[in-house]
Amino acid sequence: MVSPGRWQRAQRYERDYWSSVATSIAAGSVSQLNWYQWRAEELARTLRALGLGPLTEGQARVVEVGSGPVGIVGFVPAAERVAIDPLEPHYASNPTLTALRNPLVEYRPGAVEALPCDSGRYDLAIIENCIDHVRDVDAAMRELKRVLNPTGLLYITVNCRTRWGFVAHQTLSRLRVDAGHPYTFTPHRARKLLRDHGWRPLQLEVGSYRDALRADLAGPELSDRLKGLLGISEFLVSAVARRDEPGLN
Repeated sequence: MVSPGRWQRAQRYERDYWSSVATSIAAGSVSQLNWYQWRAEELARTLRALGLGPLTEGQARVVEVGSGPVGIVGFVPAAERVAIDPLEPHYASNPTLTALRNPLVEYRPGAVEALPCDSGRYDLAIIENCIDHVRDVDAAMRELKRVLNPTGLLYITVNCRTRWGFVAHQTLSRLRVDAGHPYTFTPHRARKLLRDHGWRPLQLEVGSYRDALRADLAGPELSDRLKGLLGISEFLVSAVARRDEPGLN
């Protein structure tokens, strides 16, 4: 668990980031968060490839944790859709961001360490690239399991680094260079997180560090190029997992 001060710095970073994004959207200088729809389509393809198509057909109950202002859950057909984020009051106060929301999604304020949800309610839980933003990773994983029904599935993604990148980023984080990410993961640490909390991946994909490095070195921003030069380029690890418990297939 990180300290309250470290957590508050991360939250301030997120608020400032999304305020900047909203300003850019309102000015017409960036797209209207189409990334969320693309990620939802990627998830649907993955579930269908695993023979889990019924989860994409509008009958499931789906919760997304750390959804940000919109969330990919808004693009996942479901009987019930809930999006939870500790910064929800901040997002809800911004008309540029709320205009992009699906009105069929229920947005709730709350932290992943104490989700405002009934136990065993959901068929699918989504935590998209934010497990490294939480205050307490272990409490977060316990809560995700609590709100899923016994056969429910977890979809988790996280930006990872190489072993060297892990060490370098930890140092930078302590120096307050990257306020937004209290935790850092490698693919090994991501796998271990799932295993330690009783999850068995049905599918696990590890992105390419080399591709991420090339993209950063060729990036338009100095910060991108510095990431490449320092060896802290990020690549996505994603998994669909179910409980690794006796009696569950």
